[in-house]
Amino acid sequence: MTPKISAQEQRKIEIMLAKWTGKLTWDALVTRVQLELAIKTTRQTLCTYVGISASYKNKKAQLRGASPSLYTKITASDVKLVEQIENLKAEVEVLKKNNAEQLRMIERMLLNAGAIPNLDLYALVKRRPEEIQKD
Repeated sequence: MTPKISAQEQRKIEIMLAKWTGKLTWDALVTRVQLELAIKTTRQTLCTYVGISASYKNKKAQLRGASPSLYTKITASDVKLVEQIENLKAEVEVLKKNNAEQLRMIERMLLNAGAIPNLDLYALVKRRPEEIQKD
């Protein structure tokens, strides 16, 4: 008897189907589910879940007419590389956001400091003693 698929795993499979490129078959889906989610299942089991079945049918209809050059063979290393790319893209977005926030804060501080009378802005940006390298 095959194990039941949790609601969270069902969502992951539906997301997987939404992002699918290339030839879509039940066997390919079962293989990818096993590689990405470590769930050993069958086509028959996946068909019993309404959301997965509907997502499969929708994606299959969407992919009809795709040229054979788009068909790919999915390996575990491909899945890991795609996951790594997605993680790095997310990390870059977070770092860009943090960088922009930090630059806005620095600009705000310098503008506020410029409004203070008799304050030398060069004194604010000069090197600190702990930053100077000793030869």
